[in-house]
Amino acid sequence: MQEFVELIQAAFFGKENNQRSQAEQQLVNLKHQLPNEFFQNCSTVFIQTQLDSQTRVAAGTLLQRCISYEQGWLTIGLDVKRKIKDELLSQLISSDQNIKKSAASCLSGICAIELPRQEWPEIISILVQNTRHESIEIKKAATITLGYICEALKNQKQSIDKTESEKVLYGICMGLQGEKQIKLISIRALKDSLQFMDQVLIQQQVRDHVTKLLVESAISQDSEIRLAALECLIDYTKSIFDYLEQYITVLWNCTQESIYHKDFAIVTMEIWQSIASEINERQTVSNRTNLGFRKTQKEALQLVAQQLIQAVLQNLLISDEDEEDDEEQGIQEAAYKAASSINEALGNICYQLYLRFVENTLQAQEWQNRKASLLAFSSMVETADVLELSQFSNSAIGEFIKKLADSHKQVRYAAGRVITRIAENYPLVILQHQFADDYINQFSQFLQGNNKLTKYLLWTLVNLTEAFRDDTNNQFCKYYDFLISQFAIVIGRQDFQDGTLLDIAWVGIINCLQCIKEPQTIKKYLSAFGQQMVAVYSQIGWQKEANISGLLSAIHICFLRLVVLGDQCDIQLMNNFYSLIVDYFKKIQTVTQDGFYAISAIAQYSKINFKSLVDDFMQNYLEIGLQKKLEIETFKGAILCLADIARSLQFKEFSKFLRILEYLIACVNDQQVNRVAKIALFVCIADIVLIAEQEAEPYFQAIWQLVKSGFTASIYFTQNKDMAQLEYYENLNDALLNCYLCMLHAFNLNKIPYQPLYQTISDLCMFIQATSDKSLTPTVEYIRLSVTCLLDCVSYYKSLKGQENMSQKLLTSPLLISLLDMLKQYSNQPENQQLILYANDMYKSFQLPQYLN
Repeated sequence: MQEFVELIQAAFFGKENNQRSQAEQQLVNLKHQLPNEFFQNCSTVFIQTQLDSQTRVAAGTLLQRCISYEQGWLTIGLDVKRKIKDELLSQLISSDQNIKKSAASCLSGICAIELPRQEWPEIISILVQNTRHESIEIKKAATITLGYICEALKNQKQSIDKTESEKVLYGICMGLQGEKQIKLISIRALKDSLQFMDQVLIQQQVRDHVTKLLVESAISQDSEIRLAALECLIDYTKSIFDYLEQYITVLWNCTQESIYHKDFAIVTMEIWQSIASEINERQTVSNRTNLGFRKTQKEALQLVAQQLIQAVLQNLLISDEDEEDDEEQGIQEAAYKAASSINEALGNICYQLYLRFVENTLQAQEWQNRKASLLAFSSMVETADVLELSQFSNSAIGEFIKKLADSHKQVRYAAGRVITRIAENYPLVILQHQFADDYINQFSQFLQGNNKLTKYLLWTLVNLTEAFRDDTNNQFCKYYDFLISQFAIVIGRQDFQDGTLLDIAWVGIINCLQCIKEPQTIKKYLSAFGQQMVAVYSQIGWQKEANISGLLSAIHICFLRLVVLGDQCDIQLMNNFYSLIVDYFKKIQTVTQDGFYAISAIAQYSKINFKSLVDDFMQNYLEIGLQKKLEIETFKGAILCLADIARSLQFKEFSKFLRILEYLIACVNDQQVNRVAKIALFVCIADIVLIAEQEAEPYFQAIWQLVKSGFTASIYFTQNKDMAQLEYYENLNDALLNCYLCMLHAFNLNKIPYQPLYQTISDLCMFIQATSDKSLTPTVEYIRLSVTCLLDCVSYYKSLKGQENMSQKLLTSPLLISLLDMLKQYSNQPENQQLILYANDMYKSFQLPQYLN
């Protein structure tokens, strides 16, 4: 045992790196070779009172890490587990606080593994019973351990069953009624436990009791307890959100004093911002899915709206002279965020209160009031009624612009901020104003000034360029060249600290390029970009990096614009810019994502003419990118570039590269390849299959197995509903369905049914059934893609001999009918109308009544 003690001391406290490394490796070897002995030795050292506290805590830390890491606890025998548990429990009443906390931490790690498996259920009962113990130390130890267990379960995203959750909550409630330290621990434990308390908090009596105890702490005269309780309320209000109307008055009463107190104002406003944000999120989901939205929470918030808004606007007036800019984290910024969320949630109820505040403070002598006025208006801009706020913005924009020259810098920054928001949300207020030319000139002049104002006014101009895309009458084309020249001035500045503003300026240039309607003008800019590409090599550091990225993106957009405008391929232009990009690759001795995107645009512009370049590019450049599987962005750029080249060339010219499918399929199966890159791989495989048609048939089984595995993974996600991964799985589902659709079209050439794909339709239906569930908030685009896949299955296989009824069954299936019902809700979109008409034609062809009229 002495040898083991010395190993721990060397690993944790050794003076030489080499000594520590050797000891650590020996401990790792022992853990793998003799796990029972290793865990028991850690525990034995931990409980040895004759050893110094430092060594014992080190043994506890080692034990804790090994319990949790790769769930090492599961590798040891039951007898050893029981002995270690008993030893750890014995240390919860140690007089050494560090030992006590270390024991609680180890026990929480064990519980996070065992409780979800319904193992060691008695531990919760033991701890809860001890929260009522006469001994303060035992109470504290039990509460600390419960708190650590809740934290461990939260960190590992684990849950426990309702019975155990009820016991945990009972123990926490006992702690909430205890002395200060126990109460603080209990408040933290409650906060950590909320993720698995859903089924407990649906009980009115339980909910009332917990709320009462938490509210009592939220009005405590002890500042530590009050702050902890207010922080807990941020999460707690989300847990009881469905019952908000029952508690809204109580919540306001317990926070109305704190919202005006400098020590508690920020966290209190976060509570109300959180409530408003939850209303907004649920409203967004409702709008997206047409599921409907319970208005009781919104109506509940309305009950305290008047007082709440007054408090928030009052806090907007609090500003520190020493704050560096208008976005410092403080009471004012917290008030700004709360004002924005509350305005979005309540709309009309807020407008008049906010606008009255703006009118009363905009011309005030105190700079704090002028700044608060601008921030109040800014908080409304994104979410208020379009017509009403647009009209007010139109009359007030001149005053806001005057504030750009205010005597106080924070007012100037706030003015920049509100003008940026107006340009983002109501660009026509500026672009169609009678003084639009003057305003845009004024904004441009600020691009030479202070960097913070430069950022705001630069974003203002970029936001205005976003509106150019909807300019069907071409009324704003007079600004294109002027704004591009102004953005170019920003790009040429030498006094920035990094490339952030250069990146923003390039966005503005690209927005303008996307609106130009004359091919010759696009070619004029291409020529300028080509010259700049050569010149930029003389720059250094971040400036060179930002400008090369911007230039390559601009070249990419220019060629895509030529495609949209229907410009005939200029062979010399194609060759010149291809040489420019590959020369760039040669200079940096590698390949980049931006470079691949530029090449992909050149290929789309060149179409069949790209055949003269494809051999050189595939062999000398694209192959390098396709090998960079661990460099996610470069690898993804190479994959998507390959897809664009495949689409641009006729299969006759691409056929010699068809075997690249083997490599792409292998990459999808490669565990080292990032999962986001795998979505790009599915897109690329689909494009190649689509142009290759039946020539790709030898790869069908391998591709189908990939798609099927993707189906399985996505269905597993829908069952677990991990919202943190929702966006990834939405993108994956789109790619999987697109790949399936491309196989349908490619392998059913000339409408000759391809039997192997027919046999996969049941898997497709299961996948669509799982991923189109309303609770997952599928997009209308995804519903449309799902309907397209199913209708194409009906179309391609309705003539398959011996399976005549299959198409009719699929056409009349609850799945397809429910999807068409969902699609009908968005029938104002032309593409949806066409798909519904296509479905009706299908029903007619089977002599069935039209389901959708």
